[in-house]
Amino acid sequence: MNNYLFTLITEEEKLPYYVKGVGGLRNQDHIERPNGYTDYQWIHCVRGVGKLLIDKKEYIVHKNIGFLLYPGVPHEYYALEEPWETHWVSFDGEGVQFLMKALGFNSYEVLSFGDLKVLDNLINEIYMAASSKGLIMGYECSAKLYSLLIELRRHKMKEEEATGVSKLKQLEPVIKFIENNFSENPSIEEMAGTINASPQYLCRLFNKTFRMRPFVYMTLLRMQKAKELLIRESDAAVRDIAEKTGYNDTSYFCSVFKKHEGITPSEFRQLHRQS
Repeated sequence: MNNYLFTLITEEEKLPYYVKGVGGLRNQDHIERPNGYTDYQWIHCVRGVGKLLIDKKEYIVHKNIGFLLYPGVPHEYYALEEPWETHWVSFDGEGVQFLMKALGFNSYEVLSFGDLKVLDNLINEIYMAASSKGLIMGYECSAKLYSLLIELRRHKMKEEEATGVSKLKQLEPVIKFIENNFSENPSIEEMAGTINASPQYLCRLFNKTFRMRPFVYMTLLRMQKAKELLIRESDAAVRDIAEKTGYNDTSYFCSVFKKHEGITPSEFRQLHRQS
């Protein structure tokens, strides 16, 4: 591929995410953007070697390596070994920011693949759809774009699993402690003590591994247990369920429950009685 297309945006702006440009260059130009680019971009290398400069870091980009860039993030990239061939897609949409957060992406990502065939085929399919100029061209491009982003996330998850096994193992005593003591209101210091770490280190490690703080996990666990008790102990008072899940204040328990479930504990219990 040695061409590029910038799509005609009409009703596609109503979509949560849509393609704005797609293509490839057999010998990538030197790009320097001190203020970043206006759109989201995914770029990967299919031949040659280049360098990406971003966030005061340098990345060597050779075959089967790609990078995801957010709008407004300063960056520079250029060939080290020519021809440096790249294939790319740019995109935007009101839902992209939320999708990126849900997929766990940061302001930029550099990913290495054993084989880029799946991603390259998706970019080629986006290019072919954009070339068709049919009435539903934009919708087809959007669907292919979503598939591409999910493929990126699938690959990142594999990388995270490979590097995250040791982190998960390190946090196992903390998880077990929370599960055994959630009704006793354990402190962050007690949680951290199970792995001989500081509260600050525990919070960083927990957030990096599970994308949530320890107390958020404990609240989710409490809600899960509360729902089980509300159904299993159908005659127990709500205040008793609250105490068994670590809440001394019944009103606060009901408030937290409604925030998470959308209904009160009594309504939840009644709903399941009806079913």
